[in-house]
Amino acid sequence: MEKDKRILTRVEYSAHAVVRTTKIKKTIKAFVRDVSLESMYLYCEVKPVIGEIVHSEITLLGTDSELIIKVSGKVKRLDAQGVVISFLKPLEWWPIFTYFPLKKLDGAAINLFLSGKFQNAQ
Repeated sequence: MEKDKRILTRVEYSAHAVVRTTKIKKTIKAFVRDVSLESMYLYCEVKPVIGEIVHSEITLLGTDSELIIKVSGKVKRLDAQGVVISFLKPLEWWPIFTYFPLKKLDGAAINLFLSGKFQNAQ
C-alpha cells in the first residue's frame, strides 16, 4: 500500500536541472524525470555519493519566461540512469508541478543523454 501512496504523490515532469555536490565537488547537468513533495528522480551520467547533501536548481521553461527552483536534498538511491534526491524539507513549490501542464523536454535531448553523448559540466 505504501508504494501506491508514493506513486499518487509523484508527478512526471521533464525539466532541466543542475546539481552541485558537496563531496565530489562537481556541478552535474541533469533532467528531471519526476518530482514529489519529498523527492525527485534525475537522469544524470555523473552520480553523487549516496548520503551526500546536494544543492539542486530545477529550471522550468515557459513560453516567454523561466522559473528556477532551488532546493537542497540528500542522495537516497542511485541506478544506471540516475539518482533519487530526497529533499531536506518538503518542497513548498511542488504545487507548481501540479497546476501547470506537463512540460516535455525535446525528445532529442533525452535521447542524447540516454545514448551516452550527454556532457556533464565539470
